[in-house]
Amino acid sequence: MSELLEFRMHDTEGGIVGLGSLLSLVPDNNWVWSVLDFDGIVQGATGLEYADFRQKIASSPQGYVMSWTQVREFATGVRQCFDLLLVAAGEHRLLDPERFTAGDFAGFPLVLTASDSTWWSVEIDAGIGGASALAARLRARYRVETG
Repeated sequence: MSELLEFRMHDTEGGIVGLGSLLSLVPDNNWVWSVLDFDGIVQGATGLEYADFRQKIASSPQGYVMSWTQVREFATGVRQCFDLLLVAAGEHRLLDPERFTAGDFAGFPLVLTASDSTWWSVEIDAGIGGASALAARLRARYRVETG
């Protein structure tokens, strides 16, 4: 069981809700993070040029795998997400390319998706500790309406 929160990427004041802002609400963790898709504006976040970074994502069936520290560093360099699929797994072996291909992210603690520079989607697995608190923080900060 998971909870899906969706909200606009552009706030009412004309600012952009960035990846770093989203991740600032996520508590420290030992999850394994993987960027499965990314298109956006990055400034030195990974030490790779944009084309090289996209190539790294495409060349690995598990995506671009990072630790929590690395994903936060990546997020600080992301100026804008046009499209993003970022998943957190409890352990590395769960980064299963067949599941990714099928779009099956059940049981992943967190799945963050940016769509067309317009929407954020955050899927939180209800089984993780602090899931309801994280959902509440997201709702409060980004004025997410419950459906």
